[in-house]
Amino acid sequence: MARRKEEPHEEHADESWLIPYSDLMTLLLALFIVLFASSTIEEEKFRAIMSALASSFGVSEGSSVIEMFPESNIIPMDPDVPLPQPPQEDSDEGDDKGDGGMFENQMDNLYSSLERYVSDNSLEGTIGLEFNGENVLITLKSDIWFQSGRADVTSNMVSQAHTLSALLKDNQDAAHPLEIIVTGHTDNVPIRTSRYPSNWYLSMERAFNFLAVLLENEGLNPGSFSARGYGEFQPIADNDTPEGRQLNRRVELMVSRPNMPPGSDSL
Repeated sequence: MARRKEEPHEEHADESWLIPYSDLMTLLLALFIVLFASSTIEEEKFRAIMSALASSFGVSEGSSVIEMFPESNIIPMDPDVPLPQPPQEDSDEGDDKGDGGMFENQMDNLYSSLERYVSDNSLEGTIGLEFNGENVLITLKSDIWFQSGRADVTSNMVSQAHTLSALLKDNQDAAHPLEIIVTGHTDNVPIRTSRYPSNWYLSMERAFNFLAVLLENEGLNPGSFSARGYGEFQPIADNDTPEGRQLNRRVELMVSRPNMPPGSDSL
């Protein structure tokens, strides 16, 4: 009788690792549920989750989280103690609006003061004023403030310059001083002397000399002042007529709010 051929023995993969793996997954799930429940402030949902966990782990329903996980570092929370609130970032929006309103009032007050001064002293032919809501432009006609071909402020106009400096000081905020640019301009008639090789030199020195007279007022902040000269290269009138050349010979004070770009000096 022929012997029955034995079938080859099939080896099965060891699946014993599934038991600790499933236990680990269960513990991780429980941990994440506890963390999630602890992060919420809805007490009813928290208690419902704790009750479900207690039942799954065979713990009595009234047991606490610490009793369910005695080796954990969970700290019980007192329900009467309010939860800490995250720090709130300070908003500067209100301050910005407040500063903007302050500067607007400052510029309005300055322009009104200058208008009253020019009107009360009949200086319309000596001092020109323009205001666009942000910048105040003060124009000084050089034929009155400076002698022809000279850069020194005339003696009879020094007192007027001091009055202007006082008005600027009275409308300044020490914490946020106004920015003031003094600019000199000339007509296109060439000048070539040992002191002034060109109109550029003459316009620049006139601007600087007038700035120096203003800063004799110690109440003004020198750090908010600057001077520059354009010579004949930024005319406001036609240089072909005596009247046009007279308008082009001028010194301007551009008064701007703090931290405003000097480029916004066109009115």
